[in-house]
Amino acid sequence: MSKELTKAEAKAFAGSYVLLSLLQRMDQKEPGLIDELLAGAKGDFEASMANANLPPVVPQIFEETIAFLERAAAYKVNMKSQPEGEST
Repeated sequence: MSKELTKAEAKAFAGSYVLLSLLQRMDQKEPGLIDELLAGAKGDFEASMANANLPPVVPQIFEETIAFLERAAAYKVNMKSQPEGEST
């Protein structure tokens, strides 16, 4: 079942796609960048949980950030499974 996207959803998905592509290209030029960002986000998330007055949206933001960075890092797995000389 397909669903029409709102203009705002389409813009959010487009921005996410561009950012994901940029992060992956940057990580190829500076290996470890995505892993460092992911580790930092996880550390900040853990640290933020100590705040008793944490707004309920903050964990959601960190969870989305971590999921996004994990998707960004997944390109490495795909690259390792391809024969040498081939690209996606």
